[in-house]
Amino acid sequence: MKPLLAAPEQVIKENAVFVELAIQYFENKDWDNLNKIPVMIDQNGKTISCFGDNTWDLTHYVDAKIVSKKRASFTHLTTISLLQEQKLLAFLALFAVGTLRQGAVIKTTTFLERNINLTQVYKYIESIKADSICVLNHPIQFSRFCEYLKSLQMSGPYISKLIVALNWIQAVRNQIPIKLSLPLTTSITELGRQLGCPTKLESEQFYAIPSRLMQLIYSKAIEYIDNYYPIRHMLLDIHTEEQENYEIGKNIVDKKIKNGQWRWLNSTSPNYRVEVCNAKPQKSMNVLLSYISDTNTEKLLPNNIKKFYWLYSHILTCCFIICGAFSGMRRSELYSLHPDSFKKLKLKEQTFYSLQSYHSKMTPAVPEKAEWLTSPIVEKAIELASCLTQNMRIQLMLSDDRVENERASSIWLVQQNKSKKPNILTGPPFARHHKQLVEEAGAIVNEQDYEEFKLLNPNLNIHAYKQKIVIGKPWAFTTHQLRRTFAVFGKRYNLLSDVAIKQQYKHLYLPMAQWYSEGGVAAKIKHVKVDSELNNLLQEVDREVTTQLLHQWYNSDDKLYGKKGIDVVKDRENTAVKYSSWDALYAQVSAGRISIAGTLHSYCMAGYECRMEKVVSPTNCFNCENVVIDEKKAQAWQKRHQWIVETITEMEQHTKLSQSQLSHFITQLRAAEKVMDYFEISYTPYKPEIEIRQL
Repeated sequence: MKPLLAAPEQVIKENAVFVELAIQYFENKDWDNLNKIPVMIDQNGKTISCFGDNTWDLTHYVDAKIVSKKRASFTHLTTISLLQEQKLLAFLALFAVGTLRQGAVIKTTTFLERNINLTQVYKYIESIKADSICVLNHPIQFSRFCEYLKSLQMSGPYISKLIVALNWIQAVRNQIPIKLSLPLTTSITELGRQLGCPTKLESEQFYAIPSRLMQLIYSKAIEYIDNYYPIRHMLLDIHTEEQENYEIGKNIVDKKIKNGQWRWLNSTSPNYRVEVCNAKPQKSMNVLLSYISDTNTEKLLPNNIKKFYWLYSHILTCCFIICGAFSGMRRSELYSLHPDSFKKLKLKEQTFYSLQSYHSKMTPAVPEKAEWLTSPIVEKAIELASCLTQNMRIQLMLSDDRVENERASSIWLVQQNKSKKPNILTGPPFARHHKQLVEEAGAIVNEQDYEEFKLLNPNLNIHAYKQKIVIGKPWAFTTHQLRRTFAVFGKRYNLLSDVAIKQQYKHLYLPMAQWYSEGGVAAKIKHVKVDSELNNLLQEVDREVTTQLLHQWYNSDDKLYGKKGIDVVKDRENTAVKYSSWDALYAQVSAGRISIAGTLHSYCMAGYECRMEKVVSPTNCFNCENVVIDEKKAQAWQKRHQWIVETITEMEQHTKLSQSQLSHFITQLRAAEKVMDYFEISYTPYKPEIEIRQL
């Protein structure tokens, strides 16, 4: 069976047959037939996991470049009825009712996390000798379960996740044979707070790094890139020759085993690795030393093969950090970078640098190609990482395994063990490289760093950060800090607006972009002395300007466009009752009941409460019910129209725009033309070569 990961209709129909059978066998307690149902098949149609297996292998359904967990485990239960019940829930999550939204598909990572959370619950159910999770329907049993969760001293957010997993079972009970109905008397979030450990109630943001420490860490990473970039081909040659050296030794031993010369040995014997090592034409140390020809390479290369492989991974780690530090990309997006990711585009004498990768935030099942603005130094990092992993990528590409073929596009590969195929640089080894880089950079926290840290990170769990960030100790570095630091410092030094952060970070909502940059404004104004009288005067002027603008809208014959603008024109008939009085309008503005936020292209009557849900640019707000466009803003639409036409023309000189790329511009062009038609502004309509149908 194929999980519902953007599955076509035919696959869904095929899965539906097995879903009905699984439910039927479960209700009849026909465990033998239930255990034979295929759960996972590979791309060739071969069954790799059945219902009865204690581990379901999802390797063929996850992106190995970004996902570390690839298997669902069911080894924790001995009670058959409970084990089959949890497996059925997992089965139905994959193939029938994975999400609460009809027609939506479940992500593999969501499925695996939910299964882990349900495992915690089922362990408890087995401990009280119950035969079904439905025992929690009884208020007394649910109360005992809550007391059990409280005794574990877990964090409030984690307990909330356990309850959310149970809530999913309850929400789909009409489609499954497990009729769970929890006696909840409060919200899930509040219940998590009540049952969570008092010192673990708040979810922490990932930390933004204090400026001095950030400069030390980033500078050290850049130093590695600058030092090893000139000899990147030498490093690749050493790695490639050492791999070929191993393959020759392996072939010699395998040949002796195959022709019967060595009957005492096989590929699984403990001594197999030793014999391969002895059969290699050259010792690994000699391969390395043959490339150390001058004092420069002697300084850069260690005289130990194990240290060389550690250095190899360490350089890759530095490249990874620089790519994240100068783009703000998510970890999964960084792992999707490839050798051709770095792009340059020159528009109007200005050069833009970007990284091309994939993200799945707005398209959960299918990754979508996107670009992130970045700095020139990232070009070196991408080229260096691509060169170092060239031989490893070739090995994966020549493999017969399609999963390994997919991994071949990654530039973050390591191969410490020559007998195994290259794998993604992640997990504990990656963390150890982070720690070493911090120590090499001398990024030791002092009192000034500590105070700046608290200023840049206002959403702190007081019990957690004091254990991680200690004066006199190295900074506790993680990769997601790169993303937070990028947003905070962009806001701190006026390099990024909230809308720019939203677009760069591919956020669904504007408040999320604002949350990421929290601490940046506080750092910017820390040493600014606020003049209260001047501040009050500015606020008064702002209220008066807003009132005057509203009064003009409601008490003039000026043309207004946009959904809210047309409503304002209609409401002019009622101004005697509503907004004819300047004082009445001023009172509404002062009380905060009416607000206006201006953009380059319109006014927004939603004020600063607008979430810009799934909107990248203010120009995409054209159809919003809160938009007002006057004649002055209409002129901005005219300039926008001219700029887009020029941009498309220039871009098409460099590359052929796809229909999806062109539609992004056409939407704004058509909006601009509607505005200009309404205000009778002359313009030259743009007709693309590819006709984009307006839906």
